[in-house]
Amino acid sequence: MEEKKLLGIKINNLTKDEFISEVDRLIKDKRPSYVVTPYSEFIINAQKDEDFKKVINGSDISIADGFGISLGLKYMSLSGVYKPMIKCLLGAIFNKKFFKDEIKEKLSGSEIIYDVSKLAEDNKYKVFLLGGFDFGEGNTGELTKNKLEGLYPNINIVGLYSGSADISEEDEIINIVNKADPDILFMAYGPIKQEKWANRNKEKLKPMVTFCLGGTFDYVSGSKRKVPKIISNFGLEGILRPFFSERGNPKMIWKRFKRAWGGIIKFLILLMKSK
Repeated sequence: MEEKKLLGIKINNLTKDEFISEVDRLIKDKRPSYVVTPYSEFIINAQKDEDFKKVINGSDISIADGFGISLGLKYMSLSGVYKPMIKCLLGAIFNKKFFKDEIKEKLSGSEIIYDVSKLAEDNKYKVFLLGGFDFGEGNTGELTKNKLEGLYPNINIVGLYSGSADISEEDEIINIVNKADPDILFMAYGPIKQEKWANRNKEKLKPMVTFCLGGTFDYVSGSKRKVPKIISNFGLEGILRPFFSERGNPKMIWKRFKRAWGGIIKFLILLMKSK
C-alpha cells in the first residue's frame, strides 16, 4: 500500500477498489486488525495526544476521510508558508484538480460501510455491529442492522450490541463479540475513544477486522441526514454538515457550525506553524 504522512500521521493512499481488496486480504489472513479514517480533527488532536498518534499509525489501514487531508498534503508539498496557503485556499474554492495528485479517493466511514457490507455478503463473511445510540427513533445500531439487511439480503450479521468504549465494559464486550466470532466488526463509539479501544483490544479479539466508524450508524440509520454528494465533492461537507445532520435544531446547528469553523482555522494554523 502506498503510504503518505501528514504531520506525522499515516495516510494510506487507496482507491475504493484497492481499499476493499486490502480489507479482503486482512480477513483472509485471519489476524486481528483495525481500520481508521483520519480527517483534519484527527490531525489536530494527534499533535496534542501522542498515544492517539501511535494508535492511528499502528492501524492496519488508515484512509483519508475529508478534503482537509488532501489540502494538508498539498500544502506541505509546497515550499513557503503564506503563498502556498493562499494557493491551496483558492484551489479549494475554484480548482479541485489542484489537489488531484494527493489522495486517490476520499473514503469516509459512512460510505465504506456499504462497500464492506457488500464484500461480506459476496464472501459470506460474518459481521458484528458494536455501538449505537437512541435519538428517539430507536437504537441506531439496530436501525443500521435493519438497513444493511434490507440492502444486502444475504449478509450474515451475527451480533449487535451497544455498550460503550469505557474500560470498565471491555471484558464483557470482548466476550460478547468473540462468542459471535465475526470476520468484520463495525464499531461506532465516536472518534478518538473508538480508535484507542480498537488498538487496546486488538490482541484480545479473535481474528477480525475492526472498522472505527464514528457517527456512521447515525447516518446509515437515517437518524441524521447526510450532506448531499455535490457538497461533499466541493469539500464543504465538514462546514455544512450541521445544517443537514441536526434536523433543524438552531442551537445545535450553531454550536456545531462554530466547532467546524474553529476546527478548520486551527488546522490551517497548525499546517503553517509546522513549517
